[in-house]
Amino acid sequence: MREALKKIVGPIGLVLILVGGVTYGILFRSGPLAMLPLLAGLVLTASAIIIRLREAQDEGYRRTARFSLSAGLSVLFLTAILVFLQTLSVRHNSRLDTTLNRRFSLSTQTTKILDGLDSDVLFTCFYKETTVGKQELDDLLYEYSNRTPRISYRFVDPDKDPVIASRYEEPGYGMIVVESGKLDERIAAPTEEMITNALLKVTRQERKVLYFITGHGERSLQDKEERGLSELRSSIEAENYAVKELFTLRLDEMPKDCEIIVIAGPRKDIFPEERELIDAYLAAGGNALFLLEPVVEIPEITTTLTGYGIEPGNDIIIDRFGRVLAGNYLTPIVNSYGDHPITKGFRFATFFPRSRSIRPLGTPPDGVVRRMIARTGSSAYAETDIDTLIEIGKTQYEGDKDQAGPIYLCAVSTRDLSLPQSKEKPDSSQTIFSRIAVFGDSDFTSNAYLKISGNLDLIMNTINWLAEEEDLIAIRPADPLSQLVILSSRQGAVVFWLPVVGLPSLVALLGVMVSIRKRRSA
Repeated sequence: MREALKKIVGPIGLVLILVGGVTYGILFRSGPLAMLPLLAGLVLTASAIIIRLREAQDEGYRRTARFSLSAGLSVLFLTAILVFLQTLSVRHNSRLDTTLNRRFSLSTQTTKILDGLDSDVLFTCFYKETTVGKQELDDLLYEYSNRTPRISYRFVDPDKDPVIASRYEEPGYGMIVVESGKLDERIAAPTEEMITNALLKVTRQERKVLYFITGHGERSLQDKEERGLSELRSSIEAENYAVKELFTLRLDEMPKDCEIIVIAGPRKDIFPEERELIDAYLAAGGNALFLLEPVVEIPEITTTLTGYGIEPGNDIIIDRFGRVLAGNYLTPIVNSYGDHPITKGFRFATFFPRSRSIRPLGTPPDGVVRRMIARTGSSAYAETDIDTLIEIGKTQYEGDKDQAGPIYLCAVSTRDLSLPQSKEKPDSSQTIFSRIAVFGDSDFTSNAYLKISGNLDLIMNTINWLAEEEDLIAIRPADPLSQLVILSSRQGAVVFWLPVVGLPSLVALLGVMVSIRKRRSA
């Protein structure tokens, strides 16, 4: 028995060293317990070596013992290298997502939000082991927690853990509760967009308010038809803003909680009293978003915009390239953007059905910084003879009247309200800014066009810039992509006949040939 133990001590020790090293390398978060097999293996291996050396009686046996020692040390050295490489690969790894819409990577907006978290967030997911989508949710939340240690998550089966379930008022299967401090949010759709929006709601204490001005034929936030802005409202609220409507003709001043005023597709110009109200609001450090439309006379709005070095053109943009992608000449396609935080890294095309041009107006006034951030290609031009276009439905570029492309249709401007007349640099602590953004179109934010290409990202990035929420300026999570394979009739026939008929027939033919050959040889 004793001799048998002597023979197996060494091999057992080496096996424990290997198992313990790899276990510690993989489960490095499990603490000292992962070290126990490794330490036990080292002790057994050392004991086997000592026993061997003590029992050595002649030179040959000593050589064998030294060889065994050398082999054991080599195995130990190799194990140490494997442990080091495994630990290094687990703690410092990188991934490459080659999918078309990067469906297995977190969006830039999500990563920016996670990097800026200053409070801990717990996800409690009420799922059974067999619930559909559990593994996908586990993988997604692992990406969140892998990005920042402030994210933690757990899966709870309400049937097995009724105490935890009762704490959350008996949530149903598939419910996810997101908690941070005293705030919590419940979501039922385990998508990155929903999870990231829930993160915003539980980690941001303040909800900034956007007021949409009404009374001039603007688009409605409640309208769910193609022209309405119900989808835009949902997208704004999802990023933890409050959205309200405002009838300015009854006001002496803007609400105190107003972060941004929005004029979305007015069919009539504002009144002079309203312009004075808006100007006073902007002069006090307010922010505004103007979504204009062509074929609408807006002298009062233009007066406000010229104070920021911007002028809306009295025209409508014609884009020959729009006929290819959008089916008509009145939908300018934009894929060229200016150098600005709103469009940094922006590589999506945007579509603007029926847009007027937005032009820089000479030298900007003192304290105003203006940026033109979106323009068409050279195939577009600004048609000034709108009446003829409406009457006969045709247009032709006339060099002496029309403006050749590229045409700007979006501009932003920042005014330093604390800049003194002497142009001396003011104390940065006393600096007050006012921001505006102007688009020559409002259709691109409507329910019909908001989710097309980069339209949603562009308008939401603009709103976040106006609200000084720069960490939200990013590309939003992409919808899961279903890549359909569309086959022609010939390709469909090949796909059917080759695997369904051809290959089985070939196997059957070979079987018949082998059978005949065996019979003949017999």
